[in-house]
Amino acid sequence: MENILNLTIVIPTVGEESLIKVIENLNSTSSKPKKILVVIYKENFKKINNDIYLHNNVEIVKTNLPGQVNQRVEGFKLALTDYVMQLDADCHINNQSITAMINFLKNNKNASVGPCFIDINNDLPIHKLNNNKVSLFIKNLILGFPSNDKIMGKVSKSGTNFGVDFFFLKNQSIEVEWVPGGCMMHHKNNLNLRDYYPFKGKAYYEDLIHSKILIQKNIKLFIIKDAICKTDFPIFPKKFREFIKYVKAYNYCSKIYDVGIIRKYICMTLYFVRYFKNRLY
Repeated sequence: MENILNLTIVIPTVGEESLIKVIENLNSTSSKPKKILVVIYKENFKKINNDIYLHNNVEIVKTNLPGQVNQRVEGFKLALTDYVMQLDADCHINNQSITAMINFLKNNKNASVGPCFIDINNDLPIHKLNNNKVSLFIKNLILGFPSNDKIMGKVSKSGTNFGVDFFFLKNQSIEVEWVPGGCMMHHKNNLNLRDYYPFKGKAYYEDLIHSKILIQKNIKLFIIKDAICKTDFPIFPKKFREFIKYVKAYNYCSKIYDVGIIRKYICMTLYFVRYFKNRLY
């Protein structure tokens, strides 16, 4: 017997091949979300895999404008369930983790929650704590992160972010300053229904901007240990045009987080060094 979850999942997409596998995974057990809204820019509609139509809880939503954040917001507006989850088209999560997130929100009315993120290729945390002295020097003294495991879930004084390392998470949940945008669950009445991202193309730093908006609305952010989301390790931009978009997005985000001018330009310098180092090697 099917157990229909009081949940809408909103998936913005450009028609990724991984999308069908994500949906099949969501519908692979008797516990299924009530609705999965696949939101796609109308010009990309032809890229949708026809197998998606085999799932009766999936609805395709076409938007007039491109952009991941815009598509997500348009999906949010159509959600009718008490709980709404944003999910990227390359992020894989099972219904056991989804149920854990719903149960957490049932007990935390003024909160949004995310899972621990794991690299799908090696089952290691996307953000790994380490004791490398050079890495610690950059993170603590230059970027302005707190020391040791207190770095988890923080946004630094330079406006950069560090996630949660599953293996160092001592409690079942941790309150954080940001949640990755690839997977995050909300109470319906806490949804942000405004397109807050001013740039075209890949939405770099959108999750930090979104997290700041939620915190300003007095919504607490959490990561829980009982929920796991698997995805590819994020790749730093290799093409110069994409790299410039990345830097522009950081510059915009740094203003939202009131980053000091010295830290901001040190951070941007490090980004340029990283980009050219990647090009050379």
